Amino acid sequence: MNKAELLENNGMKFIGNSEVLKSKNKTLIVLGVARGGTSLVSGTLDKLGVFTGEASIAPVFEDKKLAEAYERHDYRSVKNIIQQYNNSYNIWSFKRPASIDYLHKLHQDCNNPIYLIIFKDIFSVANRNNISMKMDIVQGLNRAMHDYRKILNFLDKSSINGFLLSYEKIMQNKESFVDTLRMIIGENEVSEKQYNEALSFIEPNPKEYLDITRITKAAGVIDKVTLNSVSGWAKYVHNDKSPLIEIIVNGEVKSKIVADNFRKDLKEKKLHKTGKCGFNANLKLNIGDVVSVQVVDDVDLLKNSNWTIK
Repeated sequence: MNKAELLENNGMKFIGNSEVLKSKNKTLIVLGVARGGTSLVSGTLDKLGVFTGEASIAPVFEDKKLAEAYERHDYRSVKNIIQQYNNSYNIWSFKRPASIDYLHKLHQDCNNPIYLIIFKDIFSVANRNNISMKMDIVQGLNRAMHDYRKILNFLDKSSINGFLLSYEKIMQNKESFVDTLRMIIGENEVSEKQYNEALSFIEPNPKEYLDITRITKAAGVIDKVTLNSVSGWAKYVHNDKSPLIEIIVNGEVKSKIVADNFRKDLKEKKLHKTGKCGFNANLKLNIGDVVSVQVVDDVDLLKNSNWTIK
């Protein structure tokens, strides 16, 4: 390695004993703050063929089964789940931003833990929480700093093996990042197809992730439009609050109401926990009017919007 290469900053730094990387059996623990790039790391591992948890799905790639066992302090289940994973996989990974609150327990429970610790510009983290979670931007900055401090306190007090990673540098050096993960997993364990899929997965602001993780994400349908009313249902995807909706006629907002009418059918079909998500807006319409409905703060119209009255 020449002196110029020593000065290169590719956004990755190993700490600890590199001998653990040679171990056949190991647990890859993805560590970071909420909205801080952990889904990027976990998703890349998934594309490279690493098991990311029984309840892990795109686009967040988070093992809710193991995480929820930890968070309800059900350590018997934790032990059983980890044993099951160890018996089934030589290498598996775990990602959950909230794990910063039980890192010492996680560290003790996992076999040969190797940490993949992702750091992201704190304003970017705070701004994403502002957009997706409606969190005050200054509160978000304080929250990010507080949570990163928990990670640094863990590093100060524990002897760990792993990589410190820069989200911003990964975006500039994704080949180096994927090469590093492939080295950890084992060169012969990753196919060319998996390698290329991992490279393609790494992109800034992935649309699917941004869409599904926002707290304002809503769903619903316009069931019926007459000359006197617009009816249907609307709900938030991530909570059971009754949303405020806008009735839009020919591109202009004509009415705002809360969708809180009881819909027995939706509760019975388990589409809504309480069933209080229906709406029936009374307003005067004309033949040829185009009607749409949108939950306030959401970016998408309800299904059957752009309904033309005939």
